[in-house]
Amino acid sequence: MSVEVLDPRFDAEPPYWAALRAEAGLRADWAWDVLRQQAWCARTPWYVTVLLDRGRPRGMVTAAWIGPPTRRHRFATSRRGGRIGGLDVRAPGNSAFPAWWFADAHADGCEELLSEYFPTMRKLLGTGLKATLIRQLSEEGAARVRGRLRLVRETEPIARLCTEPFSGRDDWLGSLGGKRRSQLRKLYRGIDGDEHLAVEWLIGDAVDVVELAELLRVNEVKHRDVPIVPLPQFVGYLRRLVAQPDYRVLSFRDTRSGRLLAAATVFDHPQWPLWRSFSTVPVERGGRANLYFHVFGELVRWSVAEGRRGVVLGKKMSEVKKSCGAELIAQYAAAVPLI
Repeated sequence: MSVEVLDPRFDAEPPYWAALRAEAGLRADWAWDVLRQQAWCARTPWYVTVLLDRGRPRGMVTAAWIGPPTRRHRFATSRRGGRIGGLDVRAPGNSAFPAWWFADAHADGCEELLSEYFPTMRKLLGTGLKATLIRQLSEEGAARVRGRLRLVRETEPIARLCTEPFSGRDDWLGSLGGKRRSQLRKLYRGIDGDEHLAVEWLIGDAVDVVELAELLRVNEVKHRDVPIVPLPQFVGYLRRLVAQPDYRVLSFRDTRSGRLLAAATVFDHPQWPLWRSFSTVPVERGGRANLYFHVFGELVRWSVAEGRRGVVLGKKMSEVKKSCGAELIAQYAAAVPLI
């Protein structure tokens, strides 16, 4: 078994990367040029570690270096982090899926993380690597990680809406509780019959990247309740995402003014696409109310038409998503000392 530790800012795309993405089911945010742009826009260096068996990838982990010095507007400028710190094991473009994959995983890959990955990174980064934060752990993975001096906590659940049982949007609506079903039917009638609102799925060159980035920043401004304020949506990063064949944008546009009122972005996948983000112009600034709820119906229609098993709806608004038929799947995070 051999190991490659890559920095997407400087290292060329490995010849095996496309095959690894396909086998591991990695979505648009894992395309190498997207990873490169994300790494240059990050606050700290990122490492992509690949475990190879006779040249064939059998495992992969991504992590960001965390440690001093750090500040809100700091960007990564060197090949490695500071002398003392840790690794934040998280996916580069979403918070719904783990940042690792192993071909023959045990306990959701946590056994391989502990026995293979962390010893490798300790050799590379030295004794200054003191700890790690592992995100997106399942219950099974959390049970495997628990131990002395290890802090494991449940985080926000992931919502997942299975669409296989339904023939379309109306069929899905019929499965919901009375109050939610009535509310959504009324809403959909109003939007579907509005000739001044165009609802459309877009891909590639059909997406105005600058326009979309400006809209996505509206949503990001709302999330100022976290210790480290999220960086704004960078146009360069978004442009590379839009170029991926498995990136979709559901747009809501005013046909009179041509203004983009709302948009949902989706990372496509043969089985479980991910609803990555949603942003809308506030009503007081000319936006349209309740477009967030209309996205659910469009996702169901699209998922059924494309033959997907369902849609991963991500975090936040868990109870709303549950009322729309989603299953809530527990997730955990663990802080693990490396000594």
